[in-house]
Amino acid sequence: MSEAFKGLAEAYASLQGARSAWFVRARHVPETIAKLGLIGPSDRLVVRANDFTDAYLHHFGNGVLTFAMDQTPEAFLDATRSSAHPAAGGPKEGHASYADGAGARYDRLFWLVNSIGCRGLRVPDIRVLAEAAHEAGAILIVDNTVASAWGCQPLSLGAHIVLEALDRVAGGALHAKAVAIAVARSVSGKGRKRRTDELAHRAYCLLAQRLGGEFSQLVFNVDDADLAIISEGLQTLGERMQRHTDHARVIAEYLAAHPLVPQTCYPGLKSHPDHDVAARTLMHGFGPAVDFELAERMSAGTFIKRCAASHRDRPAGGRATRLSPLCGDESHYIRLFAGLDDPIDIVDSLEQAMRLYCNPPHA
Repeated sequence: MSEAFKGLAEAYASLQGARSAWFVRARHVPETIAKLGLIGPSDRLVVRANDFTDAYLHHFGNGVLTFAMDQTPEAFLDATRSSAHPAAGGPKEGHASYADGAGARYDRLFWLVNSIGCRGLRVPDIRVLAEAAHEAGAILIVDNTVASAWGCQPLSLGAHIVLEALDRVAGGALHAKAVAIAVARSVSGKGRKRRTDELAHRAYCLLAQRLGGEFSQLVFNVDDADLAIISEGLQTLGERMQRHTDHARVIAEYLAAHPLVPQTCYPGLKSHPDHDVAARTLMHGFGPAVDFELAERMSAGTFIKRCAASHRDRPAGGRATRLSPLCGDESHYIRLFAGLDDPIDIVDSLEQAMRLYCNPPHA
């Protein structure tokens, strides 16, 4: 383990209020969880991520994976009860998720939700969901990629594990995509007020067996050059994310008032169904992303091609605002990640693309 890794892990853990942190080379959160083998064939993973369904289906079989229909505790409980647990028939040979040595459990339950995610950029009440997870015996995992560690601290709200793809932390400069993992402290208080969170301890054991103990790493596949980029990115993260977030709000307010945009979804808008939850869950604003719907005659793919500021080929998390089709090129839904570029220029580019649809050039 290099000193560069140890210092960075400590810094990231401190930012997240975590017991420990690690870094894994992976494209996104579902791949990270699969790569580490956290979910065994006799475990259950309940996910709310309807904008990332294909990735979860690719990495996890139907036997362990169930999708929640909403981000509420009731929806997660319904999904948990919806079918027989894979471990109902007893331990299975080849279980991939031993974390506690002798006497390991075969029926672990995991709930996973995004701090900002799904179509419409929904924001769950993580504190309420964490309380329900505790009652259900579920380890709560939060994908914090959109909000970032600067914009949300799920561990302080009761989550057990938080994962974050580091494109935005690194400013789009990574040579290979990486994901950070942080785990909650399992002990709080002192003396008679000392409390131990068994689920947080179990989560730590799962991760430590695969990645090493506190501030160490057995699987070390993020190279020193990328570690240096992540370290530099953490030093400027707050300043950059504030600009990303402020620019997203400007663009969202423009889109919300546009007659050719039937729907704009941004947690900072009072019309958003989770506005009040977002105000008490997120920090420093409402995130860098905006979802919006085009008029029916417009396809997302064509609109993006005609929008000069779409920057679809630019690095994720970088300086440039990026547009991508949320449900495929033929859909009418677009997700915009605000960059560090002038939001007025982005608004002008969007306006020109809208007008081009209304008044296409003659052949």
